[in-house]
Amino acid sequence: MRFVLAAAFFALSAGAADAQSCFRECLSGKLESSSDDIAIRDAAKECRGTCDARTREAMDAKGVGSKLDGCKATPLTLEEFRKVRSASPSYTVEAGTFTWEAKNPFPDRALTRIEVTAQNMDLNDMAFTATGLVPPSGEATFVIPGFFDGYPAVRFAAKIKTIWACDLK
Repeated sequence: MRFVLAAAFFALSAGAADAQSCFRECLSGKLESSSDDIAIRDAAKECRGTCDARTREAMDAKGVGSKLDGCKATPLTLEEFRKVRSASPSYTVEAGTFTWEAKNPFPDRALTRIEVTAQNMDLNDMAFTATGLVPPSGEATFVIPGFFDGYPAVRFAAKIKTIWACDLK
């Protein structure tokens, strides 16, 4: 039953994003009827790594991948942040895994990291960080496995607070 719910969740959450995204395609190929939360989280981490590597290869082929080496990512301004958030569907949390299919509206920047804030059961603020690689004018998935382990209220108070990007000019 858990697998059916997780699979349905991931399939529905893909509806707002490209159903054939690298992450969704990879994850659907790894889930089985016996997949529990830990297996789903492990598969999500593996798919994130696979897809980030594919993105890097594609950027290398276009001659812009080397600009990521040594890049010091900087937080987006509020206006830039709003552009990314409005271009991207909402994040999802299922099986203790936060996923966000981010769309990058900038032709000369790569999104490399996000910070998600939430509150624990004691209403103390906490932050989670996800690394990833969203190419210029492209899309990719940020993943935070184990997102609310031990903190069930996190899913109700979570928000994407900061997005970092590397300038590729």
